Amino acid sequence: MKSKKKTTDLIPNDSREASGSGRSAAKKKLPAWVIIPVLAVLIIGAWGISLLAGGTKSSGTGTVLNVVKAEKGTVTEVYNSSGTVESENTKTYYSPVTAPIKECKAVVGQTVKSGDLLISFDTTNLERDNQQAQLNLQSSLNTSRASKEQNAKAISAAEAASAQAAEAANRLAEEVNSLAAQTDAAYAQYQANLSQSGSQAQANQARREELQSVISEKQKIVTANQAVIDSIESGYAGRRADLEAALLIPEADRTAEQTNLIQALQPVFDKYDAAVEARDKAQAESDAADAELSSIQDPSADDAGYAELKAQYDAKYAEWQAAYQAAKSGTADAGMTSAELANLNISDNLAELAALSPQELLEKGREGMKADMDGVIASVDALQSNSAAQGMALFTIASTEDVRVKIEVSPDDYDKMQPGNAATITLAGNTYEGTLTDVDKIALPNAKGSAVIGARIHINNPDENICIGASAKVRMTVAEAADVLVVPTEAVNASTDGDFVYVIENGTVKEKNVQLGISSATHVEITEGLKEGDLVVNDFSTDIAPGMKAIASETESE
Repeated sequence: MKSKKKTTDLIPNDSREASGSGRSAAKKKLPAWVIIPVLAVLIIGAWGISLLAGGTKSSGTGTVLNVVKAEKGTVTEVYNSSGTVESENTKTYYSPVTAPIKECKAVVGQTVKSGDLLISFDTTNLERDNQQAQLNLQSSLNTSRASKEQNAKAISAAEAASAQAAEAANRLAEEVNSLAAQTDAAYAQYQANLSQSGSQAQANQARREELQSVISEKQKIVTANQAVIDSIESGYAGRRADLEAALLIPEADRTAEQTNLIQALQPVFDKYDAAVEARDKAQAESDAADAELSSIQDPSADDAGYAELKAQYDAKYAEWQAAYQAAKSGTADAGMTSAELANLNISDNLAELAALSPQELLEKGREGMKADMDGVIASVDALQSNSAAQGMALFTIASTEDVRVKIEVSPDDYDKMQPGNAATITLAGNTYEGTLTDVDKIALPNAKGSAVIGARIHINNPDENICIGASAKVRMTVAEAADVLVVPTEAVNASTDGDFVYVIENGTVKEKNVQLGISSATHVEITEGLKEGDLVVNDFSTDIAPGMKAIASETESE
């Protein structure tokens, strides 16, 4: 902005001097050749000053500037873009059969409804294959039935032979049972004999335990006294001779040293002799108890022939068991095994499945291929040949019920793309509602080499006018703030230190730094730096500088 220049009245020096003098002398007149040039200069100067001040609104106290009040309002930030309409559900249909194509009604770009017949097949070959499969099935079932009948005859013959073997086994079973009864009686008599001899055996066992206890206690005494003997023999080796020599000297003739020797050694060897005596006595008692223990014998009981009968029973039982197994295996081994029968059933099932497949294929061939959703034909591969192979792609349908617009977003606007943002989509003069569903997490070069981020907007209310692949305009609300302080966008200035505005306070222009929030095409949110009611300069007709005197001319903010 250009600032207005202040102008001042020009007064000639000589005039000021004249008016400021107190002299009463007459004024000195200037010659005409001097007066005329001076007047010309004054006139030209006044005219120039008038030109300089002509474009500036002014008054006696300052420059008149247009202002708007900082006031509460709503700011909506809108993101405008364009993109391509695409289907969210594209399905390729594959041939269920191998057969010639009788008719193809699928045409690229054609709108179809769910249930529309698009491909019909020539089922001649499928009918022939089905007839052959049915014949193979009947042949396999007949072969299996014959095998099962032969198996039944073999089992019947084996059951007859098994009945005879079972009769022989039953006779042996009677003999086994008779021997079992005799053996049980002999065993009972044997137990009675054992009971009679049991009392003596119990008495013998009690005496054995008593003698074992005696031997154990006596051996403890032997061990303890032997330890005393070993200790004295080790500590006083050769001193017994000294003691005995001192004892042979009469008590009256003994020296003090001999007396002391006797006093020191006599108790030790008395203890030694006592330990030897105790050890020998305990060892003798232990030996006597051990001898008695070895002499104790338990009485024997008569087995009443149990052992012989038991041997006869075991032999007859083994004979019966062999006969029983022979009778049992005669039926079990006859005919087919369970695994062989299972294989026959599996063969029947496989034959049925083999016949079922051609029958199902025939049914699918007769049914043809139908669309299972509303949409548009995106491609038709069936046009490339007159026949289809099972699993071959024939046509593709792009759903027109689930559609979206794909747009490319600058990385600078990535933070504004929040899934759930509402959007308005314009396509071929029709308007639709949309919702931002997802945004890619990577920026990739587009056709022009610029880095862009892919985003997709779901069309909430598609209709029959949707055209897959067409270009659509998108208007998306990316941010909105209500009841916030706003000013016109053009009133905000920018510098290397940040954003600022000019305000008029007490007739003087001041510069205020501000923090910006959401912005629209016309207004911007002020989050810091202003308060409601501040007069913000919004004038482009003159230069503005902090400190200049100004008069606010308020205009309404749009």
